[in-house]
Amino acid sequence: MALTTPLTSTPTIDPAVSSSLLAAYGNATGTNPAFAGLLQFNNMSSKQFDAAAYSLNTSQTGCYRQGAMPVALAGNDTCLLGWYCPNSTDDFPPQYCPPDETCLAKRSSRATCDSVQGWLEPKICADGFYCPPGGKQQLPCPEGTFCPSGSYEPWNCTFGAHCPAVSKRQIVTVPLGLTLVIDIALLLAMVVWFAVERWKKRRPTRYTTLDQGDNPDDVELLAAPASIARSHSPSLSISSPAGETTEMFQPQSRRASGRVDNMDGVMDDDNDDNLSQYDDYDAVDDDLHNSPDMQRFIRNMSRTIETNSIGLSFDFEKLSFQTSKGKKILQDVTGTMPRGSCWGVMGGSGAGKSTFLNVLMGKMTATGGSIKINGWTKDMSKYKKLIGYVPQDDIVFPELTVRENILHSARVRLPASWRDKAIQDHVDALIACLQLSHVQHSRVGDARNPVISGGQRKRVNIGMELAAAPMAIFLDEPTSGLDSTSAATIMRLLRAISRLGVTTIAIIHQPREQIFYGFDQLVLLAQGKSVYSGATEDVQSYFEGLGLAFPQRSNPADTLIDIITGDGAQYTLGGSKRDTATEILIAEWNNKGQYGNHSRHLQVGDLPVKRNRRASNQSMNSTIEQEESLKRTMKARGATWPAQVYYCWARAMRQQIRNATSFFFEIGVGGLAGIIIGLSAFAANGHLFQGIYHPPFTILSSAVDYASTPQIGLLGGMAIGLAASAPGFWVFGEEKLMYYRETASGHSRSAYYVGKLFSTLLRIGLSSLHFTVFLGVLATPLISFQDMYAANLAYFWCIYGLASVVSMVVKREDGPLLSVLASLVIGVLGGVAPPLSKVKQWHMEWFWRLSPGVWFTEVYVTQNWSPMAYLYETELAAKGIGFTLGQFGTDIGILFLIGGIYRIIAYFALIAVHRDKQR
Repeated sequence: MALTTPLTSTPTIDPAVSSSLLAAYGNATGTNPAFAGLLQFNNMSSKQFDAAAYSLNTSQTGCYRQGAMPVALAGNDTCLLGWYCPNSTDDFPPQYCPPDETCLAKRSSRATCDSVQGWLEPKICADGFYCPPGGKQQLPCPEGTFCPSGSYEPWNCTFGAHCPAVSKRQIVTVPLGLTLVIDIALLLAMVVWFAVERWKKRRPTRYTTLDQGDNPDDVELLAAPASIARSHSPSLSISSPAGETTEMFQPQSRRASGRVDNMDGVMDDDNDDNLSQYDDYDAVDDDLHNSPDMQRFIRNMSRTIETNSIGLSFDFEKLSFQTSKGKKILQDVTGTMPRGSCWGVMGGSGAGKSTFLNVLMGKMTATGGSIKINGWTKDMSKYKKLIGYVPQDDIVFPELTVRENILHSARVRLPASWRDKAIQDHVDALIACLQLSHVQHSRVGDARNPVISGGQRKRVNIGMELAAAPMAIFLDEPTSGLDSTSAATIMRLLRAISRLGVTTIAIIHQPREQIFYGFDQLVLLAQGKSVYSGATEDVQSYFEGLGLAFPQRSNPADTLIDIITGDGAQYTLGGSKRDTATEILIAEWNNKGQYGNHSRHLQVGDLPVKRNRRASNQSMNSTIEQEESLKRTMKARGATWPAQVYYCWARAMRQQIRNATSFFFEIGVGGLAGIIIGLSAFAANGHLFQGIYHPPFTILSSAVDYASTPQIGLLGGMAIGLAASAPGFWVFGEEKLMYYRETASGHSRSAYYVGKLFSTLLRIGLSSLHFTVFLGVLATPLISFQDMYAANLAYFWCIYGLASVVSMVVKREDGPLLSVLASLVIGVLGGVAPPLSKVKQWHMEWFWRLSPGVWFTEVYVTQNWSPMAYLYETELAAKGIGFTLGQFGTDIGILFLIGGIYRIIAYFALIAVHRDKQR
């Protein structure tokens, strides 16, 4: 009925309505004496009125409960959408009757009564049926449609959904079938992939050899002699400042009479053939002329390095370094490392070898002294594309094969103008030179799950740098862990590239004798200071000049370590023991050796013979033209940015395929999470929301259910967090060391990061697909599959981004746990408990809105509630819990935006945290 409600007066009935009601009441009392008898009661709260009301029967009141008096719902035949009103007419409009105990219990528990409580009472259209507008019919839902409670027309099922006749919900089957097809296709693809890999291992190695007409003599080597006379040994003379020349000794006299220990209990015989094994010129020339692999590799190196250019030389004077706490590690180290020289750095533990190398490379900033490159003081970091660094630890990708590790380095770091065929040929030659051809298609593995041997892994570590054809290469104990044959091969290779003009500097710790004499030059450090810097073959004569003797049958490297660590008294000459403290050796070098007789030149006999060891060429300043040539070389080095993105993406995809167990486990966990959340809502049969009915049927409402849909959002968000946070952390958390190594060599940080991000899209898409499919099949919410998938995909995207942020700032041991914890925190901030309406009272909504959980839950609320807005007061319900309806696109967009912001933060953290390791 139409009521007017003034703010300051008692509600009154409209006069027109009043007259019609009085007329109707008069007719009723005229025909029904019982109603007329009620007029005698002035107070309806009296006992007498109650007795009179209980005396009325159902035919008189229209209510089935005894004593129940009807309440008019409308003044005409009003039946809202979704209601069944079979008996009401304009003369007998719908009315409400007080429920009995059974019906009241059902309404209190959010259910509807099985039957109406009065003859004219409307009833909500039943599950599986629809009531066309007007509400006079309740028709069964036809096949291919479904009808939840309160439907006024059938809801069309999506294509392929399971919807038999009289369905109250649809079971979406096409996504389920599509998921099964994708899973089977992935399994088949994995089987094919592994079969191809196994075939590659069995296939004989085939690669292009030197083209006919190529001549290894065309490769330019430093100091290549016109002819070599083995029968003559050059004499060494020292030019003193006074101009006097004094012959000191015959080089190699000690080694010629000694035998080399191969570390296997067998001593090499004293003969010229064995001695020539360690002669760098003979070995390199033999390899160059007799080994097609060495020919191809040297040719490719020469093509890249351009030996007619200046190369890289290093001059350092009074080089010093101390920690932030004031501890001095390097002090006043001075020396020159010309282009093409091969240097070994030796010293006892804590002598400053690694610090010296890091400062020289620019990984650490010297606190004193100066470093010049090609005679000019410049920032070493600008030359990172031309420098290779082989760390002591074998930092490689264990999931990749030997070839894939080396090939990736070559593709990313060689000039962009190189065709892939030429790169493949270069890698083939390098792998053959490293004696890795037979394991090139084997995974590298790691210490926990080794596949190749430790020595082979070490050679892969070296090969990744040599593949880039650097102009200078720094190595941290490159031969440790290698057998004598492999070590000799590595040394011949290093000597060969040094003859191309590559400056080679390596830390060696108590090397074998053949390795020791493989270096042209030697730097000895003790207590962070220089003890010797000069030709390797002259080190014995220098210390003999200090009164120390080298045993004939001992490894000179071991003797040197004893001497420079202060344990050299046993090697003193004569009866009296001379003071051989480290401080004395440092002082001797600073006073006499560094600026004394070791600034010399070589004199050879009349015959054009070769000296066994190359002396250190004096570094010279590069010209402007040469520096410009270097700049062009540096600019040409490295693949283009899109190519680097592709290579990093392809590598990451290979890693995922190789870790197929983890890949499928992650997807399975996503599906399991969907099953668990779906089962929690399975009993609701898709009825996840119940609100207040629109007037005038509001009084017929059951208890509201505003919690089920938000809880699906809360539990779903937490389940996604648990399923995706740990895998999201391992995207970057497990390969930080490799990232540091590649960045230090000139890889694009952004290309690496973007490539890794692209590689996660498949995992995110498949995990969210499995989660959505099983959640949709079991919970059957009203939200469409595509909308639910978009929401879940966006939330997976956010969790992966959040886990990436965590991976950048915490240790790998703590990362997975902290990632899970962070995902739970943003899940709790989803606006469910505490409800967002309470948060608004605290004026903290802005903080909750920073969490993707709020937007994720709001999607579920919007898409499950909005379709029922014709039946329920959805805006009233949304106000009660604090969410905003009708902004699905905004919610999804902000979810993807938050995930993007997480990734931007992660990227800046990647390049900012441990920046010193990226130099």
